[in-house]
This record gives sequence, structure tokens and C-alpha cells, in this order.
Amino acid sequence: MNILKYNNDLNSLSFGQFKEKELDLFFSICFKVKELGNKEIEIPFEELKKLSNYSNRNLNRFIKDLESTYDKMLSLNIKITYSEIDFEKFNLFNSYEVLGSEKKIIIQVSKKFEYLLNKLIGNYTKFDLIEFVSLKSIYSKNLFKLLKQWESKREKLYNLEEFKKILNVPNYTTTDFNRRVLKPIMEELPQYFSNLKLEKIKTGKKVTSLKFTWNRKPKEAIDIKEAEVVEIEISEQLNKAIEKAKK
Repeated sequence: MNILKYNNDLNSLSFGQFKEKELDLFFSICFKVKELGNKEIEIPFEELKKLSNYSNRNLNRFIKDLESTYDKMLSLNIKITYSEIDFEKFNLFNSYEVLGSEKKIIIQVSKKFEYLLNKLIGNYTKFDLIEFVSLKSIYSKNLFKLLKQWESKREKLYNLEEFKKILNVPNYTTTDFNRRVLKPIMEELPQYFSNLKLEKIKTGKKVTSLKFTWNRKPKEAIDIKEAEVVEIEISEQLNKAIEKAKK
């Protein structure tokens, strides 16, 4: 399993402008640079293609996709607010070099970006990169990583307008929104979020919020049940021992 972990602050950025393959490449790069500080690293094309599930064999096409991915990465500025009038912005990477002749990229994480990928202790998002890159819809990909942030609660409520903004949804009609955004989400994500349900919450006749809920994965449920049984058995043995001691 290729587990990617990052600070939840990364989820505050809008990735809506990224295309599907660009998003796969971005998070594959994040996977490679995690826990490596801000030192410069090299990633061979073949390794990056494998991680991102990139199937097109055309070298020029791949280089163009690497370039467009970085162009969009440049717009991902983290903002740290210190007060109403004090804030700081910084880019995620210091340098990004594509060497088509050597079939590799050379990349360096910004020193200030380190906290998002390194030494994670507090609030972080975790998911399997293989699962992420297997998704087809850009809306499925973006919601996948957002819902993973709420795995412990297994529910998330979005204001409809907030939801559209986060996923960078165009000004679709209700019919197109249901067909192009919600339909692929509810077709693709249930395999990774057990018993995923979508509730459309209305104010009057108008849908104003979307609520996603899901269950523990079956394996997790089994493990918990087994743990409970063991605890009961130990308790019974302890009770017998206590009764014996009393006698």
C-alpha cells in the first residue's frame, strides 16, 4: 500500500483547476517527497508514471502534463494568518526541473511547506495513493481526499455553495450537477467508503446542503467485535478469580 499522509491544511487549497492526471501527478510527487525534509530529490519518469497510474506512452505528452501540473502547483499558495492585518503566503516548492533527455524530474520542497508533509502528529489526512489514482472523475478525486479527513467521524455536511466552490463546479443546471458531479461520485466512492450515503437537505423546496455518511470498513468492524469478545472473556475470568478469592 502506498499511504500518503499530509497536514489537513492542504485540504484548504482548491484543486478544482487541476485535471484528473495532473492531480494524480501532484499527489504522487507529494508521496515521493514526504518525510524527506526540503532536500532536492530526483524522481524517474517511470516511477512517477507507475505511482500516478499514467498510461500514455508518448514522452512529449507526459512532459507537457508535467509542465501543466507545475504551472497549477505554482498557484497553490498556503496562507498563514497571524492577525487581521498580518499574514504570510508561500509556494509549495522551491524548484521543479523536468529533464526529458534523462527521463526524470528534480524537485525541492519549500522549507515552509515541510510541515504539511513531514513529522505529522496532529491533524492529518491519510489515504492510499493507489485508490486515489484509480478514480476517474475529477470530482470523485477531490471529494475522496476531503472525506478521508473525516474518517474518524464518518460523516461530513457541506453547504451546497461551499461544496461547489471547493470542487470548482461550473455553473451547471441542477440536472447537469446531478449527472456530472454527484452521479460519478456516488458510483466511484462507495467502494472506498463503506455504505456511502448522500442526503440532500432542503430549505423549503431548494437543496441547500449535502450530507455524506458512511460506515466502518467491514474488516474494521470485525476487528472491533473480536476485541470486544476478548474483553468480555477476560472480564468473566477475572470475575471467577475474584469470586474464588472471596471464598
